Amino acid sequence: MGSSFAEAKKQMYEALEDVPMRIGVERGMTHFSQRYSAVIARSDVMELKREIAEIRRYTLTHIEELYRQALEALTSNGVGAHYAKTKEEALSIIGKIVEPGELVVKSKSLVFEEIGLRRFLESRGNEVWETDLGEFIIQLSGDKPAQMIAPALHIPRERVAQLFEKHFGRSFNPDDLQGMVAAAREFLRGKIYAADVGVTGANAISAKEGTVVTVENEGNVRMTMTIPKKHLVVSSIDKVYPTTLDCVKEALAQSYFAGYDKPTYISLTSTPSGTGDIEKVIVRPAQGSKEMHVVLVDNGRLQAARGPLAGTLKCIKCGACQLVCPVFAVDGPTWGGQTYTGAIGIVWTAITEGVDVANPLSYFCLGCNACNEVCPTGINISGLIRWLKTKRT
Repeated sequence: MGSSFAEAKKQMYEALEDVPMRIGVERGMTHFSQRYSAVIARSDVMELKREIAEIRRYTLTHIEELYRQALEALTSNGVGAHYAKTKEEALSIIGKIVEPGELVVKSKSLVFEEIGLRRFLESRGNEVWETDLGEFIIQLSGDKPAQMIAPALHIPRERVAQLFEKHFGRSFNPDDLQGMVAAAREFLRGKIYAADVGVTGANAISAKEGTVVTVENEGNVRMTMTIPKKHLVVSSIDKVYPTTLDCVKEALAQSYFAGYDKPTYISLTSTPSGTGDIEKVIVRPAQGSKEMHVVLVDNGRLQAARGPLAGTLKCIKCGACQLVCPVFAVDGPTWGGQTYTGAIGIVWTAITEGVDVANPLSYFCLGCNACNEVCPTGINISGLIRWLKTKRT
């Protein structure tokens, strides 16, 4: 997106003519709306919403204390624990863990996009593959993720068939979703089994136990963290919660408010693999990864926690606000920065890229408050965007 309002306006208007993108976004938003209504009608989901909102209020005011505690817990678990103040520091740390030339497989994480992880690794001679289907499609298209949960939301099935035809060297029926998923499954499983390093994000990390919690539907995250010899977790300091139970509640809440009635997989990982099956003596490794590292990235979050954008850090990145936004409906990922798009993504852009980048984007917000109404943690998203409008540079 352009760095001035005039440039942003030009790109937003051009996006209105991108029919395939608008078809993809419209289909995705329709399917989300149909599922979301049924999910939030459940009393257990509403109770969880109240709980996670309270937990997020606590984590916001204790963010520095929690991430420091998590680093200590991870270290005591035998995990390489690292703090990175900037994205450059994060890449420097990762460069010491991942050796040049190693085959790397990755799960989905916006923090990876934020720090430019795949580009960095490829520049060092690493072969890198996205194992999440949506991110795999984005990798093939050379695009940026459209939405927090569904990165390829803006790419309709017809375009996916074209991308797969080019990559796999055979034709695909765009209505045969099963066939396209099967092709990706076969290809990516081969890469996972051959990989030296598996890189995952984290939905949440517990400060008390040093446990990494992930939620997914595809099964690729579990494979990525256990099959390669090295497991690297790259996440952000706002993802640290007091306890593992709090982390599981976050994982459930993200899944529900993303429009799913249940998550397929929730994984809890605290140490590299091990076994105690011989005389109850713990021996490492066993069948899973031989070593585990966690990098917690700041990149503007601590500074934000002390200022007017602090409420953003209560975000659980469910993406619901994007999928009810009328501007996102017509402009999709065009409305955003290098990583974060639409609704709360405009504020995340201010934190991770700078207020000067986010300010021109803020003027496209209609102030309809639809984002506020669906946010499970009660963030005043439209209010934060209004504040950004006052910071014209």
